[in-house]
Amino acid sequence: MSDASAPGKLVIVGEYAILHEAPAIVTAVGVHARAKVSSSTDGSGVFVDSASNHEFPFRFDQQQGFHWSGNDPGGRGGILQAVLETFLEEMPDIGSFPPLRISMDTGSFYRAVQAESRKLGLGSSAAVLVALVGALFDALGLDVDREGALRFCTAAHRNFQGGQGSGVDIAAAIHGGVLGVRVSAADTNISVDRLAWPDGLFILPVWSGESASTVELLSRLYAFGDRNPDAFDSQMQILKSLAELANTAWIEQSTQKVLTAVDEYAQALRSLDRKATIGIITDAHEQLRMLTEHYGARYKTSGAGGGDFGFAYTDSLDVADAVRKAFADAGFFVLELPLATVGLTVNSDG
Repeated sequence: MSDASAPGKLVIVGEYAILHEAPAIVTAVGVHARAKVSSSTDGSGVFVDSASNHEFPFRFDQQQGFHWSGNDPGGRGGILQAVLETFLEEMPDIGSFPPLRISMDTGSFYRAVQAESRKLGLGSSAAVLVALVGALFDALGLDVDREGALRFCTAAHRNFQGGQGSGVDIAAAIHGGVLGVRVSAADTNISVDRLAWPDGLFILPVWSGESASTVELLSRLYAFGDRNPDAFDSQMQILKSLAELANTAWIEQSTQKVLTAVDEYAQALRSLDRKATIGIITDAHEQLRMLTEHYGARYKTSGAGGGDFGFAYTDSLDVADAVRKAFADAGFFVLELPLATVGLTVNSDG
């Protein structure tokens, strides 16, 4: 059996701008998705839904492609289908697939809130897709390096998401650590630079308590671009310039310059949100920002916003501790897990 895990991510700076050739800085976080692949004795492939433990048989071959033999499980089943169909596109000479038994688990990306399970917006679909690909490559005896895995997983994730996605969460899941990520103009080539963590920089991720749809937020952004292309281009140019400044400051390991650049980027996102009415800054994020600033730290949404995660950032451990307590006292969930954790890991029983 092949067993793989991959971490989630937190975007520090560069969201939205990365879709327009600017760099983004992302860190892996210590919440992991897992995938297991073993031989199936049923004569066909079997997908096991880890949440319900229900089994869904499927068939996959070069001639007929992928199809469910019975009900379509949706959700993670869609990720499995996208990954296997990407094999046909990216590796047409791989030959026939043996019957496989496949399971995926993203339980650590969910949190119980008033008897309801809510997803934490930390890139669970990318993490579990990367884990699945890692386990599949191992089970099939394929030797693929991390750059090859990045290209393959990015293609598969875009297949799953209908062509959308920057690949930043895929990069974090594969490489781990803290990364500078940039996407080419053709939206097909992703460059990744491993970065060191600046001394004295403290980042405190906090969940707003609300889930968000990246697809919906992006659709509002591009609707703004259609309505007012000049204003859209102006806002994107500002974000791109600030993303470059933040990336340079991080490479230089200048904590003060990083703090300033990230703060200016956060303000530019707020300006974009006001003009485009995207919904990046929610009431919960506003409350978190006010709590943060009361103690002399700074606050920024992470990723597409609209809920999900934000983070406080400061160069003072005492301030970080005070903000952590204030968040907890206000009823917010602080992610007490390590940042810049390891990326994809694969274990095999031989």
